[in-house]
Amino acid sequence: MLRFFGRGSAFADTQNCAFFTAGSELVLLDCPMSAFHRLRKLEFPQTQITVVVTHTHGDHIGGIPMLIALSQFVWKKPVTVIAPAQTVADDLKFFIERLDGGDPDAYTLLTADAAEREWLCGAVPVRHVPGLAGRCYGYRLRIAGQDVIYTGDTAELEPFLPYLHRGAYLYTECAAHDTGVHLFIDELLPKLRELKAGGVKIYLMHLDDEKVIREKIKGSGIRFAKLFRSGRVEPAANS
Repeated sequence: MLRFFGRGSAFADTQNCAFFTAGSELVLLDCPMSAFHRLRKLEFPQTQITVVVTHTHGDHIGGIPMLIALSQFVWKKPVTVIAPAQTVADDLKFFIERLDGGDPDAYTLLTADAAEREWLCGAVPVRHVPGLAGRCYGYRLRIAGQDVIYTGDTAELEPFLPYLHRGAYLYTECAAHDTGVHLFIDELLPKLRELKAGGVKIYLMHLDDEKVIREKIKGSGIRFAKLFRSGRVEPAANS
């Protein structure tokens, strides 16, 4: 379903970034600098690039201005940035144009409720760090006829539970260390086992210690998010 340029947390070598294709559109879920450097070396036939933002931490948006500039001057492909809410859109505009000096005509900035994408069902507000209170979100997506839940960074799974059902895909962040602002594996795992037993397909992302988490989920049927290994982005078989 989703493929990942990286599935690590903030201090990992490759930070969390998922993507999928929808017709002529390459859709990124956040864009850290590590994902930008991976993407700039790839071939992809899609003629449009869209970045869906969960929140404005650097390991989630750091590569967006560079992506816009490269697309403007080299790829000649339009870039759209989708923010979950107007407050986040305002922050992104300040970051891209004021701090980075980006050309406002080089990209389109939309909020999720105005984006009019068939695959975008809605943004889901979540609790993450106090400094970004009210500005952190996950997403409900509809990809290749399947319901996909993407948590983004969150300290709570509860906002997503009403959307999880048999056959749905859950991509959830997961942490080996209990920080209070991420989903701690020891507290999260019982709920994930329950969801898995109910037919939800579960993939873990934004991992801070893969070795520890892999050991804890052994035998559960819960998987790590699938890393993209190829040098060319083609539509997924189930897109």
